Amino acid sequence: MKPSPITYIPIAIGATVGISLYAAIGWWGFLLLFPWIGIAVAIGIYLQQILKTKKKVLGRKVSIILILPALLLFVPLVNNENFQLEGVFLIVLVGYFSKGFIHYAVAKLFGPLIWGRGFCGWACWTAAILDWLPIKKQKLPTITNNLKNLRYLSLIISLSIPLAAIYVFHYDVKESYIDKSELIWMIVGNIVYYSLAIPLAFYFVDNRAFCKILCPVSLVMKVPAQFSLIKKRPTGNECIQCENCNNNCPMDVNVMSYISNKTKVTDTECISCGTCRILCPVNAIK
Repeated sequence: MKPSPITYIPIAIGATVGISLYAAIGWWGFLLLFPWIGIAVAIGIYLQQILKTKKKVLGRKVSIILILPALLLFVPLVNNENFQLEGVFLIVLVGYFSKGFIHYAVAKLFGPLIWGRGFCGWACWTAAILDWLPIKKQKLPTITNNLKNLRYLSLIISLSIPLAAIYVFHYDVKESYIDKSELIWMIVGNIVYYSLAIPLAFYFVDNRAFCKILCPVSLVMKVPAQFSLIKKRPTGNECIQCENCNNNCPMDVNVMSYISNKTKVTDTECISCGTCRILCPVNAIK
């Protein structure tokens, strides 16, 4: 099957961003990183086109696992950098805007103004592992709103660590951290995230339990995602209220209520994974 024109859009965007950042900053890695991300997303979109029925959801899962080594290994190892929230906030506090900050700006601060929380759905290295765990998510949500509010505590802790390091323990960021111990912080941070995320997924029988309960980055992205240009919306076809979209949404978004009322999905828990669109039997979602 020949790929549809939309398949090539991520490749074009990845190449454009990579070339633009290389021209602005001069780091050769941009010419590999962003085109690779574009290609990985394009592969996922193509798989969604050629696979049948529920197997279409594998397309996105393939994309996110292909992007994982680029963000979790390639950039941190090549540049000895830390992409975790704590590390980015640490360097910003001392006025140092490295590639880690660029990652945050593109993926989590300004990018969501265009594609919402698409990073969570297609590129997050933590979620890449979680999405492949052998868990059959429950149709009814198992996570309450009170549990979701724990993310605020998690965000406070994540921001407090750099603040305490600098202003309480007088940590010399430029001397002891930048280009020296960043990679160690990255490794430790990810060990903490995975050690929390994987048990939570199995305990709540929900691959994305960590995203809903403890991920501090989700709160950062929810703010610009409110204004995102790209949102799931009705096609005009009548919703038959089969609840396929609701039952299979990894983030427990009540998609059916939006589509049946002929409105865009404005819930900032949406990660633009496209599962609702893929599984809608009457093509009521685009």
